[in-house]
Amino acid sequence: MLVRFIVENFLSFKERQVFSMVAAKHTRHPDHVITLKGKRILKGSFLFGANASGKSNFIKSINYAKQIILFNLDMVDIDRKYFRLDSEYSNKPSMFQFDFFANNEYYSYGIAFSNKEKEILSEWLYRVDGENEECIFERETKNGKSIIKTGLKLDKDTKYRFRIYSEDLPRSKTFLRDISEKEIINTKQFKAFSDAWKWINGIFILIPDRHLTMEGIRKCASTLEIDHLLEALDTGIKSVIIKEETLDNVIGNLSPNVRPYILRDIKNGLRGNRGKVNFIIDGNNYLFEDKNGEIVASLQLNDHGNSEELFSFKEESDGTKKLFDLLPFVVGLPNISIVLIDEIDRSLHTKLLIQYVELFYEQNKDRHVQLIATLHDVNLMNLNIIRQDEIWFIRRDEYTGASDMYSLNKFQIRYDKKIIKDYLLGRFGSIPCFDQIDFIEKEDGSDE
Repeated sequence: MLVRFIVENFLSFKERQVFSMVAAKHTRHPDHVITLKGKRILKGSFLFGANASGKSNFIKSINYAKQIILFNLDMVDIDRKYFRLDSEYSNKPSMFQFDFFANNEYYSYGIAFSNKEKEILSEWLYRVDGENEECIFERETKNGKSIIKTGLKLDKDTKYRFRIYSEDLPRSKTFLRDISEKEIINTKQFKAFSDAWKWINGIFILIPDRHLTMEGIRKCASTLEIDHLLEALDTGIKSVIIKEETLDNVIGNLSPNVRPYILRDIKNGLRGNRGKVNFIIDGNNYLFEDKNGEIVASLQLNDHGNSEELFSFKEESDGTKKLFDLLPFVVGLPNISIVLIDEIDRSLHTKLLIQYVELFYEQNKDRHVQLIATLHDVNLMNLNIIRQDEIWFIRRDEYTGASDMYSLNKFQIRYDKKIIKDYLLGRFGSIPCFDQIDFIEKEDGSDE
């Protein structure tokens, strides 16, 4: 569970911005909160703001942090991702920090890196127990060399191995990733490394125009809940059927000029993805698998009430396609700890959006999973639907161009207050401001 995320000097975030999932003292919607070792954590948060305010950049910052941690700076495009509206910030480090709960422990993990040198300047992991902090490791870079220390009580052999790993660490690679590649991560002494690595891997990010993999939809369709959810969301779909086809059937009707390249990409993908790869062909989402040397494709078909006439994914509306991207997170996917969705309301009717959010909370009462989403639809900004502390705003400073994040909790709001009107009137400061536009008329008085 995410407790807090901090970002500094990245994209439109200039100064340090802190996003918190710690619940306030409000008592409404108690099922939106989970108590973990005495700390109350929110299960959802929703970020509102004008276009170009920084909402998508917030999602991107978490995505970049994840990619840098799991891979390395050389594998991630960080070119000119610092705050570019102030020339001094190209020489300042960028920083990300995750505070989270995993495997019954609270942790704080972060990295700071140089945009110019493309090297990690510092990295840290702490176990947090109330007011006490245990240093799992701290890394600092001096004169191009990483110096790593730990507060762990290690035996002689493990301490020696720890020192060797520290000395051989590339400047662009996180120490967390380096340890994750070693067998030592499975030992009891390195539990904190394992907890952090698994939690960060469990972050799932869904951005516009990116569809969930067919494997996720197949897992979703295999649950007994899927038909009930589709009916509850009024999609017109009675059931989802996963049909297997041979590779020849899938690519047989493609142009002879294209077919060899598609086949090559599928085979390369199977080799690089443990025998499974997703491809969108002719508007349909396929999962290709290598089953005992034969390539088999899974295709989603939807039954709208006539089992003799099934509908393919490409024949569905944009709203229904969007729902299939979102539904797996309602029924729960394994190893997913947090779901971040940019523009969750895109292609969704207001009523459908509200139903989806309510279903998420209902279906995930006993699961340690969180939903964080950006959106424009102010109809969700309703204290009868979500909590006051689940509403966040992002605005762009008109002078510096920097994004600023803050919670609705910053304001004194009655629980029965209808806040949409105040938001649209600009009371919370995160709506677009338009200057008066004067149209220049021609001398003859025409406006053409």
